[in-house]
Amino acid sequence: MNKYKLVALSVTGGILSGLAFSGWCTGLILLISLVPFLIIENHLFQNRNKYTSNAYFIFIIPGFIIFSIISIGWMRVASMTGAIAVILGLAFLMSFALWLAHLIRLKTSSYLWYPAVIIFWLSYEFLSLNVNIVSPWLNLGNGLAKDILFIQWYEFTGSSGGTLWILSSNLLLTAFLTTPFQKSLKRRVLFILWILIISIPVSLSLIRYSQIKDNSTLAREVVVIQPDYDPYSVKFTIPFEEQLKTSISMAEKHATDNTSWIITPETTVDDPVNLDSLNINKYVLMIRDLVKEFPRSSVVSGMVSYKIYHESITPPNVSSRRIDGSGKYYDHFNSAIKIDTGTVLEVYHKSKLVPGIEMQFSNGPGRFLSKILPSLGGTKWGYGIQEERTCFMHISDSAKIGPVICYESVFGEFVTGYVKNGAEALFIITNDGWWKNTNGYKQHLAYASLRAIETRRPVARSANTGVSCIIDIRGKRIAESGWWTREVIKGVIYPDTRITTYVKYGDYLLRISAFSSILLLIAVLFVIPLRKKVKFLR
Repeated sequence: MNKYKLVALSVTGGILSGLAFSGWCTGLILLISLVPFLIIENHLFQNRNKYTSNAYFIFIIPGFIIFSIISIGWMRVASMTGAIAVILGLAFLMSFALWLAHLIRLKTSSYLWYPAVIIFWLSYEFLSLNVNIVSPWLNLGNGLAKDILFIQWYEFTGSSGGTLWILSSNLLLTAFLTTPFQKSLKRRVLFILWILIISIPVSLSLIRYSQIKDNSTLAREVVVIQPDYDPYSVKFTIPFEEQLKTSISMAEKHATDNTSWIITPETTVDDPVNLDSLNINKYVLMIRDLVKEFPRSSVVSGMVSYKIYHESITPPNVSSRRIDGSGKYYDHFNSAIKIDTGTVLEVYHKSKLVPGIEMQFSNGPGRFLSKILPSLGGTKWGYGIQEERTCFMHISDSAKIGPVICYESVFGEFVTGYVKNGAEALFIITNDGWWKNTNGYKQHLAYASLRAIETRRPVARSANTGVSCIIDIRGKRIAESGWWTREVIKGVIYPDTRITTYVKYGDYLLRISAFSSILLLIAVLFVIPLRKKVKFLR
């Protein structure tokens, strides 16, 4: 193959992989979409005397740029500069993961290539979930979110199990395609293994999907509000008091004496509320008037809040800012608040913040990202966070729910923290209108189904500009609103208390891979060369 064919293969791999995250194609295409990238590697390895060790990275990065453009090009509606930075950053990291595996093969000329691809890619996904400046949005397992029939086993592995499945399928298929026809037995074995790798998880998932049932004895009525305020042209021009009145009016028309929960979206109130005077705040009092009409209901609402600290020489934490001309500091929070007829107001602060938008960095590449990404929703000050996942308890039956705020729903292990703290259902409050009518809101919506499967918790999702929905424990949307419509979803959720393997152990596949990648690099870069040197001296 010449360089033009190699580039064509890279482009093909990028297009196929990107289609999985689009609305045009099933995510199952990921089971074959990486094959072109792996065929490039095999060709370069077989002709390693003709190419430098960096050639693989150079040939595959155009494909991963295309993959990222197709998948998250929708970011351009908020910031073209930010979109370019994120696309190039993720493409670099994905290419780097495969390039590292290629270097291992060049140095060892062994079958270490196969496990190296898996552990280095899963290590990249581990970083994406644990390093603030990197986003896990394009982790491969997320690409199967639309195909819930085939991924019910995520309750055991989380979405990283989907990544492992995808990588294993692509590696086996590549091995089959690159094995010479003369080795017919090996080809037959590889093909059979590839069929088994695909069919066994699919079969087990279909069985699980048909067997798992809701806990029908615990039905709870929920009313989900979608007020539909355009965040670009309306949300910050209409007084927040009027916006809250609209949401309350919508709730009053649909709530009943049997309604357990009323849910409004993220930043329903974006006029910062003082945490030290919640009980006398006008917005809180408006919601209290609503629960007086429906005393058996608890309301979960999104609010921006703030806290003022005592005078201090140094900031109380990294997110706090000094009040001008004062020795005092303050923090803003993107919060969820639970209000009912009880005297205690429960508050949770969003803790997985959007890099560069909600999270303001002080130095390094994060500072650069903060400058090029837009300020969405008045977040120029940055938000504070909290360490613990807070669950809200219902006023009547003591049932607990996990208030998940927007971007947090992309992080599987993070969401399990609510379940470990007793959450029997998950409420996702969000505002997807920033991305307009693109694949952005569709992907975010689909990821909610992953969290339902992983935790086996029903999900009620309230979005300012859609899509709002109710999701059962199989990840199936059983009721949903339209996009960009003012609408109320009224339905039933079935709280659950089972603890899945994934809830118990989290992203264990990623942790194992991260540790294994370190061991592999140490072995290849230091131990093996040292042994060769010692052997030579003898």
